[in-house]
Amino acid sequence: MSLLAAAASGEAALAARWGSGLAGALRLEDGRTLRVIFPGVPGGASGPDFRDAILDAGGDVLRGHVELHLRASGWRAHGHAGDPAYAGVVLHVVAENDTGALSTLHASGRAIPVLVLREPGAHAFPPPFTPPCALAAARGQDPAPALHRLGERRLRSKAARVAPLVAASGPGQAVYTLALETLAGSANRAAFASLARSLPLAALLERAAGTSAPRPLAITAELKGAAARLSLRRAGLRPMAQPARRLEAAGTLVAALWPGVIAGFPPALIPAALLPALRQPGIGRAAAIELAVNAVLPVALASGAWSEEDIAAAFAALPGPGTYGKLRRLEGWLGAGAAPKPFATARALQGGLLLHADYCTRGRCGQCPLSPAR
Repeated sequence: MSLLAAAASGEAALAARWGSGLAGALRLEDGRTLRVIFPGVPGGASGPDFRDAILDAGGDVLRGHVELHLRASGWRAHGHAGDPAYAGVVLHVVAENDTGALSTLHASGRAIPVLVLREPGAHAFPPPFTPPCALAAARGQDPAPALHRLGERRLRSKAARVAPLVAASGPGQAVYTLALETLAGSANRAAFASLARSLPLAALLERAAGTSAPRPLAITAELKGAAARLSLRRAGLRPMAQPARRLEAAGTLVAALWPGVIAGFPPALIPAALLPALRQPGIGRAAAIELAVNAVLPVALASGAWSEEDIAAAFAALPGPGTYGKLRRLEGWLGAGAAPKPFATARALQGGLLLHADYCTRGRCGQCPLSPAR
């Protein structure tokens, strides 16, 4: 095995140990005891290794991210000391403290406590972290009813947040704004929201109607022209996530949903055929589901464009777009091998997101609707 492969294997083992949860009191390099309330969720390919952890360091509750290295010197070697993405790290977990320092420093001036997580002895390996919801699922408790209730609650929260925009600008502008934000993805969401304000739907439809070009191309050209004045992130994005591709998808969607110049709630959107109306060129199945959940249903509910019964039926019929990375561990606890999977529907997935945000990452494990006591 090469040195690089060995290091990767060692870091993966360290991450697996941390992610499983560590029972009992641990000892930080600065002498304080450490108790893991919640180990966080895997951070993905970039940024800190675990996000949104909750820790008790000698009585101080720490909320933030966790970074792991085989050696403490890896912090500087990997360029984290001056990287703003690591300013929220609250714990540096290492297999070896080769620097001898009691804390790890970030350029922001923060001193991050260090935990040395050495190879466990024959009797030292802690038992895996098993939350009450996993125990309940193992005993046959169906998580679906609670997840559905939470999903519906999250939808109502989305509708409440968009209600001021609906009241001020109308349901059509609200759908347009949220659709642009959803298509943008996290990298350019704020910029696309700014685009929706600087080029309102009514103005966009009027301009497109005044050209001889095919309607999708005319709308796309107007969107790209207005977006040229914005600061858009392009580095590090996969080809289909590039702003130009997302604006092209937005152009085809706007052309399909608003065939004329009337900027109201799209007449093409009906509860019984929601996804087909959103599946336009450049918009795949998962993106169409995201548009339904994040744009169409909240505005339909906030504006009264559809009845609550139709909205509930449309929401219940939506399949899941695929489990988000932050919910992988929760999916495993609730029975990833079960059929159907816990987050097989969009409604259940939205419930999982609310559960994760309100309970899992807030130190309220055992208090959620999926815990046996509930």
